[in-house]
Amino acid sequence: MPPTDRCAHGQDPRVLTVGRINLDFYASDLGVHMREAKTFVASVGGSPTNIAMVAQRLGVRAAVLTATGDDLAGELVRQQLTDAGVDVRWVHTIPGAPTSMAILAQPCPDEGQRQFFRLGPADSLMTSAHAAGLPWDELDIVLLSGDAMASGTTPAIIPDLSATAGRHGIEVWWDLDLRPSSWASLDSYGSAVHPALSKADVVIGTEEEFAALLCLGEPTRSELVKAVSDLDLPHVVLKLGPDGIMLITEGVEETIVPSRSTNPVCTVGGGDATAGSLVAARLSGWSWQDSLELAMRVAGYTVEQPYCSDGFPTMSQLGAHEASPTVSVT
Repeated sequence: MPPTDRCAHGQDPRVLTVGRINLDFYASDLGVHMREAKTFVASVGGSPTNIAMVAQRLGVRAAVLTATGDDLAGELVRQQLTDAGVDVRWVHTIPGAPTSMAILAQPCPDEGQRQFFRLGPADSLMTSAHAAGLPWDELDIVLLSGDAMASGTTPAIIPDLSATAGRHGIEVWWDLDLRPSSWASLDSYGSAVHPALSKADVVIGTEEEFAALLCLGEPTRSELVKAVSDLDLPHVVLKLGPDGIMLITEGVEETIVPSRSTNPVCTVGGGDATAGSLVAARLSGWSWQDSLELAMRVAGYTVEQPYCSDGFPTMSQLGAHEASPTVSVT
């Protein structure tokens, strides 16, 4: 059968994501500017954390390597992850450093307003000690975040995580995860992240993220696709926003799958929904074509819900059990 809502409990994770964790406060009312917001909804966020939540909801055991502060915000996001079934054994607490937070409003579906509060956040201060005891013999995918390369001590542990995964035959995935406020310039983002991708099996990003990675300025789509193809990575997933998603395999454009959303409400979580569902589908033995199609269904469902991670579906919510390929989760 395809990915399901059920996950075996008490077992080690199959996917580990690494990087940012946020406590996000979303303006409760959609269609308002931040200055008009009266009440907010608290939700766990941060792209790598969200990706783990998506995979978990689709039936694949997931864990996050990250850190919070010894504060109430950290307690809240840890509890939300636990409630979602995500393995929190490697969600560390770093005293004296704050849990990352953000406030967000959605004046219209494709216009989000956000401000991050990330002054020396705990997730940027991890060391090799925080990676001790990872279940390398059980993992199938390690997904790293471009934003994890931005500051603090965390960037120093990323190359070793990638190398260790490679030695264990674990696929290394990257989510480019560009947050401009984390970087002194887009050039500094490209300089830090581009070299780290040399051992990647899969790289996922938007057109804007790949343009920044390659220091291309504002290329046309055809110019960007050519530059991304020249990277000659095993698999590149290029997110095209409302136009869908493109797969480039070893420098050759293979397919474009159109987006599936009809009535978007909040587009903030669409990219993370895409990445998390690709992880779940590939770990379920699906072909890339079927995986991309599932990703567009999951992303389409997500952007029609408010508040990002609250909108990530289970397979039953997606209504895709009968329509999906019949491949077993192992």
